[in-house]
Parts: sequence; C-alpha cells; structure tokens
Amino acid sequence: MIMHLNEFEQIKDKINTKYLTGCDSSLANLYLLKESLNTSFFQKEEILFRKYDFAESIKGYGFPILLSKNHKIEDKFEVFFKEIKKKEQNSIDFCYFTEEQKNLFDEFLAKKGLSVEWKTNRDDSDYLYLQSDLADLPGSEYQKKRNHVSKFIKKNKNYNFVYFDYSTLTPQIKEDFLKVAKKWLCELSGNVDNSVCHESKSIEFAINHLSSFDFFGGILYINEKPRAITLASKISEEVIDIHFEKCLADAAKDGGYAMINNLFAKECKNFKYINREEDLGIEGLRKAKLSYKPEIILDKYYGTLIL
Repeated sequence: MIMHLNEFEQIKDKINTKYLTGCDSSLANLYLLKESLNTSFFQKEEILFRKYDFAESIKGYGFPILLSKNHKIEDKFEVFFKEIKKKEQNSIDFCYFTEEQKNLFDEFLAKKGLSVEWKTNRDDSDYLYLQSDLADLPGSEYQKKRNHVSKFIKKNKNYNFVYFDYSTLTPQIKEDFLKVAKKWLCELSGNVDNSVCHESKSIEFAINHLSSFDFFGGILYINEKPRAITLASKISEEVIDIHFEKCLADAAKDGGYAMINNLFAKECKNFKYINREEDLGIEGLRKAKLSYKPEIILDKYYGTLIL
C-alpha cells in the first residue's frame, strides 16, 4: 500500500520511539525513500508495517513501528507476526533490524520454536556520534577536526550560522537553502546519477514541507552568501538523523563541512546522539565518517524465516 503525505503527518505524534535508533526508522526517511527503496506500508492495530523490496540486505519487513505511547512493542509482536504470515507463503524476509530489535524479536520467535538466521551488511550500518563530541571536538582524537574549524575561521573572517526550524523558517532562509542545494547539484557536473537526482528532489521537498516531519537545520554564510546547508529530524527523544549536509566547493576546501557539522551539533544540545547514516560502502565516505570517531556503529541485520 502506498501512504500519502497526510497519512504520515497523522501518525507523526503517535510513534513510540523506544528501540528506534536507526535512520531507517526516521519517519522522514520512510517517506523520502519510499520510492527509491520500493517500500510498501499498511497499518493494523497500532502498528505501522513496512516492507522493502530493494536489495538482498534491504528486502522484507522492517522492525514494526508502534503507533501508541501506551503499549510496549513486545506486546504487539504477535499481531505483527500474524499479519505478515497471512501475506507470505513459505518464508518471511526481515531487514533493517538493529541488534537490540533482533534480540527482542528472537525471544518472541523462540517461544514458537522458530528462528531467523541473521546476517549483516557493513554498508548498511549507521554511524552514531555523541552530540557532545561533535559540538566540543574534545581531546587529541579530534585535533584534526579542530584544525579544520580553525582553518575555516582564519580563512573566513565574516561568517555566520543561522539555525532554523518550521517555526522560524522565513522566505529568505528557504531561498538561501535552495540556492546552495541547486549550486551543489551544478558543481557535480557529469557525476549526477539517479540517486543524486532523487536526493536533490528530496532536499527541495524537505525545505518546502518543514512542518510535515518537524525538520530543523542550518545555513552557513560567508560574506553574507549561503555556502553550506544541513537538515535533520528527530528519530527519538535521544537521537536525531542528519538527512542532508551540503557544502559548496569554495567553502569546502577551507573546512566548510567541518564547520557546519560543528556549528549544527552545538544547536542540538537536547539530544544525546547524532545519527549520520550509513556509508553505502563508499570508501571515501567511510573514511570520513570514521574520522569523526563514532560512539556506535549501528549494524543492521537481515534474514529469512522459513515457515
């Protein structure tokens, strides 16, 4: 079943975020990536079911999302299992389960004499950082990052950072945000593929529907010109997800990415963790994410249950 924007907006405040830490469980990502990951949804007895059909490690049912603050997800496993069993014939595929979610579900299955042979794909693992680490860049481990920030400040005396959410968004902020997004796309030149085009469209959608998923973000200005942008949303009371972070080439060479990363983290004091999503197996991206010293590399599990 295809869910429309208004249906996502209706369940936004109902989600029980306990056990939700992965970027796949961000409501914004469920909507933004539903076409590219070929995701279908349905609701039953306060559960949001999601089924993926994308790749070996992203195929099947994700961990059930509870649409109630008054129940425990463990008490809904029977409903979850009963409904998907009706729809599948000989086997059931699962994906995007964190280790904590997997262990909970394994306990339920064990009582039925069933089990899943779980596997992981390192390319799908999320990087979770302590907000305090990204904001303060403490100790010798972050010396290089502090150097990048210092280089940016030295090269750009006239800079400022503007934080915004749906309540403070102005037409000028929206215009500046889109200006960076469009110029970033142009700078990619011939390196634009379907995934980049989809991301570009998602950025534009997000800034135009800020209140739909309670997005919040920031713009880094140099000499009053917008040069970098970031946008995030809440996964749980402890974790936020960074959906987009883009910096134009002229600012990036002077440490623009390190700067916007640091300045935005300082604005996120109400959260313990910042999820910067997976590296997709891209060597350079993996190296960059590891350089920020993640507190948790959140593995995702997938597997098949033979009925």
